Amino acid sequence: MNQALKFLLSIMIVIVTFIVSATLAGMLAEYAGWWKKPVIGGVAAACVVLSGYISAPVYKLYSAAVWLLIGAGAAWVMSSVFMYAEDAGTSVPLYVTHASGVFALALCWIWERRKVV
Repeated sequence: MNQALKFLLSIMIVIVTFIVSATLAGMLAEYAGWWKKPVIGGVAAACVVLSGYISAPVYKLYSAAVWLLIGAGAAWVMSSVFMYAEDAGTSVPLYVTHASGVFALALCWIWERRKVV
């Protein structure tokens, strides 16, 4: 399988991971009675970055960083489009989402440095 198809498969894996992780995080937050938006954003951001790193055929750390940038942009757009009354006037969900993505990228960087070639 050539690299383009492997990256296409990686993209599909990340998209499915995003949908599944956001859905399950929302269900967990609802069940626990937590504020849903930061939980969904934080879990989804971490899962997207980690799945982007794990599923990338080559340039794993760069792929994770690109997914972090794509996710950060999407989170910023979604935070303004899907504004709920419970989070009006606050950017905490967005900050939690971004921090979670950066933390996941830091984990990927640590894994990358610890790799034995």
